[in-house]
This record gives sequence, C-alpha cells and structure tokens, in this order.
Amino acid sequence: MVAPGSSHPGAAASPAPAPSVAAAPPAATVQPPVTTAAPSPSATGTPSPSAGTTSFPAAAMPSGVAAAGDGPQGDAAIQAALTAQYPSDLPAGTADQLAALARAVWSAETTGTGRERWPGYFPPVQGAGGRPYLYTGVRVQAAIAHTVKGSADRAAVDLLWVGTSPTGEYGDHRPATVVFTRVNNTWEPQR
Repeated sequence: MVAPGSSHPGAAASPAPAPSVAAAPPAATVQPPVTTAAPSPSATGTPSPSAGTTSFPAAAMPSGVAAAGDGPQGDAAIQAALTAQYPSDLPAGTADQLAALARAVWSAETTGTGRERWPGYFPPVQGAGGRPYLYTGVRVQAAIAHTVKGSADRAAVDLLWVGTSPTGEYGDHRPATVVFTRVNNTWEPQR
C-alpha cells in the first residue's frame, strides 16, 4: 500500500497538503487518490509522505455530500457518492473484501499498529527511530476497489480518509490508494 499522501519506495519525500474541500454545503471536492508507499524522511528529518500516481480523476462530489469536518456521520454519504461516481468492476464480495483489507492496511500504514500482519509490505524499521511517523485520529471515510488494467489478479482500492499528521495538521478527504496482488487465492498488499 502506500503511506499517507503516498509515495513509491526511493522517491523523494515532500509534504502532501491536505486536499482542499469546500467548507459550505452543498458540495465538497474530492481530490484523486494517490498510490502510497513507505514514508521516507524529509530534509528536516521529519518523515512525511510524498505524492504518487493517481488512480481516479478529480471530480466534484454530488450535492448533499458531507463537507470537511462533518465527522463520521458524513462517511456514508461520501461512500455513496464515491461508489456512484466510480463503480467497482469487481464482484461485490471481492470488492467488499478488498475494501476492508485496504482499510486495515491503511490504518497500519498511518498509525503503525498492525504492521506485523504484513511483514513483506512493512519491512522492519532500522535504527532507534522506531516507527517512521504516526498519524492520530485516522478514519477511512470511503473505499472503492477496482481491477488494475482489467487483471483478475491485481486490484487497487482508492480511499478517502481523515487524520492528524505528526505535526498536528488535520486533513479531511485525504486520498490514498492501496494496490493488491492475488497470491495463492489470498490478496496481498504490494508497493
């Protein structure tokens, strides 16, 4: 998967600003998810995410979607709008399985909790630094799964999430993408 704001291994890290969202109803703006990977330290020594590739195009959310800061009660509307705009091309059961798995991987990516479940995806952190960075208050607002180039064995799950960065910056409707490959009938996250 990808780190908050995401990056590819070896890519230079740069802070990813929280996507702007219209504060007044009736509509909010969703920025495209980005593929994320393990964070890398910035020039200041504070780990930060860097930009990756986008998975779905930027588009205005339909009216009635929760504005930034509406909290968990707005998540169902965000999920419904994302599903309507970018319907999955996977069977419903597979799409739901991948969305749940992507939520767990993303939580591990951003908070550090649960990384031991995917040791190949989250290599051990070297040195005394421990976890590279931790977000707090992380919540996935919406998730949608799609095949990668029509492959039955590769899928990407686009996420919109909220959380507070290690520097205290709160972000709503943050985009991310987790990529999976089917290995022996099991979906494994891939960087």
